[in-house]
Amino acid sequence: MLILTRKIGESILVGDNIRLVVLEIRGRQIRMGIEAPADIVVLREEIAQRLTDENVRAASFNYLEAQQAVNALTLEFAHQVAFRPPRPESPSVTFESQALGRVTVSEDHIITFPSGLPGFPDEHRFVLINDHLEPPFYCLHSVDNPSLAFVVTDPTALVPDYRPKNSAGIMRELSASSSEDLQTLVTLTIPPGRPREITANLMSPVLINPERGLGKQVVIEKPHYSHQYPILSERPNGQPEPGAPGEVSAAPRLRSIL
Repeated sequence: MLILTRKIGESILVGDNIRLVVLEIRGRQIRMGIEAPADIVVLREEIAQRLTDENVRAASFNYLEAQQAVNALTLEFAHQVAFRPPRPESPSVTFESQALGRVTVSEDHIITFPSGLPGFPDEHRFVLINDHLEPPFYCLHSVDNPSLAFVVTDPTALVPDYRPKNSAGIMRELSASSSEDLQTLVTLTIPPGRPREITANLMSPVLINPERGLGKQVVIEKPHYSHQYPILSERPNGQPEPGAPGEVSAAPRLRSIL
């Protein structure tokens, strides 16, 4: 670890394009300014850890229970993820799933996450499976880890005006020429034994370029996007109420028949 001493107004350069400036010292706290390119995400360490922990929780679900939970939800959604037909020349890939048994997919449907996912940096190859859950819910399953999978959904089914802006750096990473090339999904956390406490991670959506077979989980730096957005909450009379006050401006249109 490099240890430096700086005064107010003095700075530290990291590489060629990141500058950290000491703005104020107040007791035991230091206010710092950070100058960095727009495509570099700067997070407090506790926020990054929170997102990592949420991914681990999202991957720790009982598949049958999750299937019953999400299939019991009726959402109004404008569109669903388009699964393009496999290319005729693409070979098949078969892998074992702890929950689904043997799964066979077309190799050109495999999505590569070059950076892995928060909490799972060494897991790079995933596939979207759409024949076990009702749209707009899908399973994002690891090709190489039989026990790793996520339940994901189209966030606009929960928050109709969910339109995160993608930086030029992210577009380059995913080989996308425009946002129209990308599919946006969010992971769901379904606590085992407590399916009514299902939440969506709106803070860290998964972006997929299906034509290029590339994916990346990104961070949305907007305080009103929660990493634990409640899909269902209870009204005083016991009836289900979508969402939670104070999280986002538009409430999801959702009905529960759990």
